Amino acid sequence: MRILLCYPFRDDTYRKVGFILPPMGLGYIAAVLRAHGHRAEIVDFNIAKETPDYSLYDIVGISCDTSRYNAGVRIAEAVRAAGKTVVMGGPHVTFNDGEALETGLCDYVVRGEGEYTFLALVNALQSKGHISDVKGLSFPDGESVIRTPDAEPPDIRMLPLPARDLMDIGAYSRLEMGGRKMTSIVTSRGCPYNCSFCSSSEFSGLKWRFLEPAVIVDEVEDIVDHYGFDGIAFLDDNFTLKPERVMEICDRITDRKIDIYWWCFSRADTILKNEDMVRSMARAGAKYIFMGFESRSAAILDHYKKRITPDMAKEAVGLLKAYGISTHASFIIGDIHETEDMVMDTIKYAKEIEPEAVQFSILTPYPGTRLFDEVRDRIFTHDWDLYDCLHPVIRLDYMNNEKVKKLLQKAYLSFYLSPRRIYNGIFSTFRGKGIRLGSIIRIFRGLN
Repeated sequence: MRILLCYPFRDDTYRKVGFILPPMGLGYIAAVLRAHGHRAEIVDFNIAKETPDYSLYDIVGISCDTSRYNAGVRIAEAVRAAGKTVVMGGPHVTFNDGEALETGLCDYVVRGEGEYTFLALVNALQSKGHISDVKGLSFPDGESVIRTPDAEPPDIRMLPLPARDLMDIGAYSRLEMGGRKMTSIVTSRGCPYNCSFCSSSEFSGLKWRFLEPAVIVDEVEDIVDHYGFDGIAFLDDNFTLKPERVMEICDRITDRKIDIYWWCFSRADTILKNEDMVRSMARAGAKYIFMGFESRSAAILDHYKKRITPDMAKEAVGLLKAYGISTHASFIIGDIHETEDMVMDTIKYAKEIEPEAVQFSILTPYPGTRLFDEVRDRIFTHDWDLYDCLHPVIRLDYMNNEKVKKLLQKAYLSFYLSPRRIYNGIFSTFRGKGIRLGSIIRIFRGLN
């Protein structure tokens, strides 16, 4: 069968600053479909210049996280007008399958990691088999919704490489790190930490599933040799969960003399406990580590189930600096019990620990998170376009919506509009450090 996989457009802050990466989830699904004899194509509406002719396809799959859901529905409308089968997947519809099916525009929802559920559905439709035998599927039955039993998460060691050749990889090449063209790779799935505001543990499970170092470095080398990138973004939620694995990856990168810069996600406690790992990462080209520090308030950190303390942040940033690795620090404002003074203290804290870059976000209750269930009665809008971490969507005890938005603007202005940050931004291209001045300006425009 001929299948089109769509990634909806979203004009969020990441896109404004040029942080656009290929949709790896669709790349894996396309690779599995192709390996089983189907013809798959991918369109990312964040880079696509033309709208595809949906009438040419048997099935159109649409990937939907929460902030892309409304855009996904608009794609579904066009596909339905062409008379084709619509399948939706991704975090939002996994947890809100009824909402998608009730639109009348979606025939099937693939819940959870979709590689083999989607393949089984395509095969069943092709052979006119029993759809109800496909695990991990939701579909309408008159006024009700049929939900088949959950599918087992795939063994990611058995998945083919994502179908990068089906994406316009060259269109993503404007994303740089230290002058290096950067693209993404995923080496593990699942998260045991289960932070209250994150749906990863619910979507991919608490069990951490990972690829072996030799396989990872083979894929890195393939990206460098065949696609011309010399920067890698490891997009795992927990790339450093097993320090021994990270050190072996680093050893293999250096042994093969693969000249790359790279960044990944980590945690302050992991960094502090594993200086040998940090040393190996620096030697193998690590340039940026993204860590969620979230707040100076220990009470708020406990509420988020972060399992870190405020004191860890400055120590972790300092340790990374000692090895020439920059920190991209994430902070959240707008906890339901937070006051303006607490937010201002977190802004001060962000400047004190001196990361090279920061991300400030408004606490957003995504479907599938414990936070969503906890604050359900406080949510005042289900306009999913506003679920971008830049707009308040819940009522707080001590701050109104306008106050929260102004504090978000103040946070970015206070951090980035210092002489040192502006200097770093102007010379970032030449020094290989810092956030470019143009990107800083686009961040502020995105907040208005």
